[in-house]
Amino acid sequence: MGMIFACPEKSPSTDEACPRDRRRIMELYNDIRPALNAYLCGRGLSHDHSEDIIQETFLRLVRRMPYGGTKDKLRVWVFRVARNLSVDLYRSERRWSRGNESDPYAVVRERVDPAPSPEEMILLIERLAHFRTALAQLTPKQRQCLLLRAKGLRYRDIAVALGVSVQRVGELMQRAISLVK
Repeated sequence: MGMIFACPEKSPSTDEACPRDRRRIMELYNDIRPALNAYLCGRGLSHDHSEDIIQETFLRLVRRMPYGGTKDKLRVWVFRVARNLSVDLYRSERRWSRGNESDPYAVVRERVDPAPSPEEMILLIERLAHFRTALAQLTPKQRQCLLLRAKGLRYRDIAVALGVSVQRVGELMQRAISLVK
C-alpha cells in the first residue's frame, strides 16, 4: 500500500503532524472511533474512561505521524495502543484501590464515615423542625390521613379507617400536603 501518512516536507525529528496528516488523522478518528469505543467498553471500561483512552491514543498517533505508516497498519496500531492504555488504567486503579500495604493510614483513608457532616446535621434538624411545625398546623383528620398514607395505606383504606368518603380523604390529603411543603 505504501506510506500514505508521511509528510514529505517534514523531517522525522519534528514532533508535529503536517496539515495533510492531521486531515487523515481526523478521517481515521471518524472512521474507527465508534468501533474503538465499543471495544473499550466491551473490555469493561466506563464511557468516560473509554473516551479518555481514545483521546490519549490519538494524541500519541499525532506524535507518531511524521514517521509514516499505512492506513491499515495505523488502524491496528490504534487498537493496540488503546488496549495497552486500558490495561495500564486497570493496573493503576487496582493498585490504587488495594493501597500501599506499608502505609499505616491506608485503612483509614479507605473508610468513609457514613455519618452526616455537621452541616448536614444542621440541615436535617432544620427540616425536622419545619416538618413538626407544619404537622402541628394540621387538623387531627389531616394529620391522621397523612400518617396513614405514610404507612402505605390506600385512600380507600384510609376512608374506611377514618369513617369518611374516599373523596374526603383526597381533599384532606391535598390540604395536608400543601401545608407540609
